[in-house]
Amino acid sequence: MAWCSLTPRDREALRRIIECLQAIDAYVSRAGDDWPADDMAVDAVAKRMEEIGEVAKRLSPAVLGTMPDVNWRGVKGLREVIAHEYDEVDVDLLEAVVRDSLPGLRAAVDGALAVE
Repeated sequence: MAWCSLTPRDREALRRIIECLQAIDAYVSRAGDDWPADDMAVDAVAKRMEEIGEVAKRLSPAVLGTMPDVNWRGVKGLREVIAHEYDEVDVDLLEAVVRDSLPGLRAAVDGALAVE
């Protein structure tokens, strides 16, 4: 990861993303392995993913560039689907994002916060 100085706005946004990721972990843990069948868990996970996408919009291009392994376009795009086309949200997609993408996002954000 290339180093870049975090502005207070960037640092706050990255911390908020971590808080959302922690909440998603808690929702999934509480609901268990079958969380995609639990409407309340799906709604909670989707809401936090929507928030992550919104918060990602606040990050400076320089900070986004320090995390090239994160699909920021996909993060922001998922937010748009959840926010504007909620009846079209694919639960299988949410499950795949939680399983396959969120661990890398957490590692990247943790790494960015650890730099300073």
